Amino acid sequence: MAKNWDSSENWYTSCVGEKGHYYHQTVVLPNSLRLLGKFTSLLDLGCGQGVLARHLPQGVSYCGVDQSPALIASAKKMTKEGQFFVADVTEALPVEKRDFERAAFILSLQNMENGEGAIRTASHHLKKGSQLLIVLNHPCFRIPRQSSWGIDEQMKMQYRRMNTYLSSQKIPIQTNPGKGEASENTFSYHHPLSDYASWLQKEKLAIVTMEEWCSDKKSEGAKAKMEDRARKEFPLFLAILAVKGA
Repeated sequence: MAKNWDSSENWYTSCVGEKGHYYHQTVVLPNSLRLLGKFTSLLDLGCGQGVLARHLPQGVSYCGVDQSPALIASAKKMTKEGQFFVADVTEALPVEKRDFERAAFILSLQNMENGEGAIRTASHHLKKGSQLLIVLNHPCFRIPRQSSWGIDEQMKMQYRRMNTYLSSQKIPIQTNPGKGEASENTFSYHHPLSDYASWLQKEKLAIVTMEEWCSDKKSEGAKAKMEDRARKEFPLFLAILAVKGA
């Protein structure tokens, strides 16, 4: 799977850049840092090209891990501080530290086939009382190829259509649409919320809060009112914060 992300690195880095894409900057990173609170060490699992690292306060001991050598190379070029490792985060890591205060999956767990194994790895590197943050494209409302927008003209409402939810799915994603058929596919792995709760429970990670984050964009034109209302009703992202117990 790393090969697919390697071939998409140039496209991905051009989209995300040094500071992150629009939703990174306006929704995901500000809210993630608020939930993470004050800490001195963080393990970033599925770190990509290190966008989270470049938004952390000075003095934080940062370790980023990703399976893609190309993304890690990009992270090292753009990020002045911290350590980066190429590794599969669903397996044992080449990281000796076992007492991180925080661990995070920022829009990355949904791209890992063995999500349960990834959470097990995170728990292994957290000390008791430390926290794990998972940020996902909302699994209730944003399932690739299985969710879409529709408009009820009679009620003057925009609605969200969901074709499936409870079934776990492996969904191919065209990462560089400009290349057409030549583009490599990566995969998104959909799971219902009960799966995430079960995985956390097995690793003695207790959910302390969940937040749902909506788009802050505003529409223009004839359908602006219904589109803006729908944005407030159907969140883009789900954040799960869990604490490691005994």
